[in-house]
Amino acid sequence: MKIDVDQLFRKRFHAFSVEFIRYAQYMANGGLMFVAIFLMGLLAFYYRSIITLIPAWFPLPYVIALVIATVVVRSPLRTFLQEADLLFLTPHEVRLDRYFRKALVYNFVIQSIVVFIVLLLLMPMYTEVVGAQGVQLWVYWCIPLLLKGWNVYSSWIFLRLPDQKKIGLYTLVRFVFSYILLAWVLSEGQFLRLGPIPFGVLICAALLIWLHSRMLTYKKKHSIQWYRLLAIESGLRNRFYQFVNNFRDVPAMQHQVKSRSWLITLTKWLPYGQSTAGRHLFAKKFIRSGDFAGIYFRLILLSGFVVLILPGPYAKIIAGLLFIYMTASQISSLWRHQLKRNGYAIFPIRDSQLKQAFSWLRMVLLGVHGVVLVIIGIL
Repeated sequence: MKIDVDQLFRKRFHAFSVEFIRYAQYMANGGLMFVAIFLMGLLAFYYRSIITLIPAWFPLPYVIALVIATVVVRSPLRTFLQEADLLFLTPHEVRLDRYFRKALVYNFVIQSIVVFIVLLLLMPMYTEVVGAQGVQLWVYWCIPLLLKGWNVYSSWIFLRLPDQKKIGLYTLVRFVFSYILLAWVLSEGQFLRLGPIPFGVLICAALLIWLHSRMLTYKKKHSIQWYRLLAIESGLRNRFYQFVNNFRDVPAMQHQVKSRSWLITLTKWLPYGQSTAGRHLFAKKFIRSGDFAGIYFRLILLSGFVVLILPGPYAKIIAGLLFIYMTASQISSLWRHQLKRNGYAIFPIRDSQLKQAFSWLRMVLLGVHGVVLVIIGIL
C-alpha cells in the first residue's frame, strides 16, 4: 500500500487545527478568559515597579538562565499519531521520515513561540537590571531559539530509547548543558570562569560532543517507539482538554484516576454517615479524578507569588480576587464532571445532598485559598 506522507500530515494537521480553533472560540467567549487578560494587564502595569524591587546583589542572569533553560529543554513532541497507526503505519516506518520531519518542524515553530513570549517578558528585567544592549541583546534572542531547535531534535532521538530512565538521564544532561550555556552567555562569560579559563565553555563543549555521539549511536541502533509517541500524543491532547474544560465541557476528555494516598488520608477526618456521603464522594473525586487537585494547588502557588510581588494593597486585593474567581471556575468543572459521568447514580444520595456537599467542598477550598492569600498579603 502506497502512502502519501505529505497528504497524511496535512490531513492530521488540518483536523487538529479545526479542533483547536473551535475550542479557542469557546474559550474566547467565556468570562474566565477576560479575567485572565485583565490579570495579565494588571501585572504588566506594575511590571516596572516590580523590577525596581530587585536588589543589586541578586544573581539575575543566572535566574533568567534557569527560567529560559526550563522552557527550552521541555520539548513535548506532538506527532498527530492515532491508535490505529499501530496497525496501519508501523509497516511503513521507513517511509515516514518526511512525516516526522514535518512534525519536528511544527513542534519547533510552536514551542519557539513560547520561548519568544518568555524572552519578551524577561527582556525589560534583563536590560534594566543587567544593562544589556547591542550585541548582547542579539545573543539574548538567538541562543535560546537555537537551543530550542537542538532540544527538539535531540529529544526526538532519545525517545527511541526503550528505557525510560535513560531518557530522563539524558533530559537532565540536556538541561545542564542548556543552563550552563545560557548562564555563561547572559553573564557575558563570567559564569564558571576562573581567571582566564572559561570552564563553562569547556563543560558545554564536552557535553555537546558526548550527547551527539550518543545520538548518532541511538539513531542507528533503535527504531521509533510507537507506543511512547502515542502516550505522549494522548497526554498532550488530554492536557489541552483539561485546560479547555475550565471554560467549557469537553466530551472527548478522558479523566485519569490517580491514587494520591497522601491526600486521600485527609478524607479520614470527615465523619462517616449517610448525611456526609456526598462530602466523601466529592472530596475523593476532587483528589483522585483528573487534575482537579493539581490545578487547584498550582493556582494557589501562582496567586501567592503574584500577591507577594505586587506592590500596594489594592493591586494585591484585585489580583487575589481574580485568582479566587479562577479557582471557583475550576472547581465548578468538578460538578459538571460529576453530572456528565453520572457517578452518583450508584449511591443512595439525594440530589439535594449532592448539591450541599459540593457547596461545602467549594466553600472549604475557596476558604483555604483565601486564607493563604491573606497571610501572604500581610507579609
